[in-house]
Formats: sequence, C-alpha cells, structure tokens
Amino acid sequence: MQLTMTPPDSDLMAYAVRMVIPMKREFGRSLNVHQFLHDLPYATEVIQEALKSKDERLRSYAAYAQSKIFGPRSTEPLSPKLTAASESLPAAPAVPASAETEINEDLRAKAIARYKSGLR
Repeated sequence: MQLTMTPPDSDLMAYAVRMVIPMKREFGRSLNVHQFLHDLPYATEVIQEALKSKDERLRSYAAYAQSKIFGPRSTEPLSPKLTAASESLPAAPAVPASAETEINEDLRAKAIARYKSGLR
C-alpha cells in the first residue's frame, strides 16, 4: 500500500529525517525516508522498531509518525503499550444536561452582547 504525501504532511517528512541518525546509531538500520513516506509496510516496521528504542526522542518521533500515518481512522494501534495507556485514562466527569444547557445559553448571551455592542 502506498502513502501519499500532501503538503501539510511535510512535518511527517521532517520527523522521518530526524529519525535517520538515531535509527542508525541504535539499531544499525539505514532509514530510507522516501520509502518510509510511501511504503506502508516499511513505515510500520520502522515505527515498531523505533517504539522499542531506549532513546526517548526517537520514541517520540515514532509516536508522532504513527499518529500521522495511522491517525484517527485506524482501528488498531501498532503498539499494545498505547492501548493499555489509553484504557487507564480516567473517565471524563459527567455533566448534567441542565448545567450544560445553562452554560450554552450563557455563552450564547455573551456572544450576542458582544455582537450588539459592536454594531453602530
């Protein structure tokens, strides 16, 4: 499967370039940035290896690349460690519907007041 790089994904390319030296130092692996950006199985393999790194920066680069390549549409994360971390997050506190309605009405009233004060 091929990835396509759009102009906003230039950040992904910058992170891939930053991963070249740490990958070579720690794993002896020569990272091909072009292949990383256009070949999904290769990118998956590199990211999985980088996530096992002792270097915190390399792990953060890999996590960023993983989030960009396998973003919100992904059904499975590459690392089971990420799944366990997301499951341990506390649940958001429940807000009663009446309090939410009051907040929305208050915000709407403030927005209308700002709008009216700006009219001449």
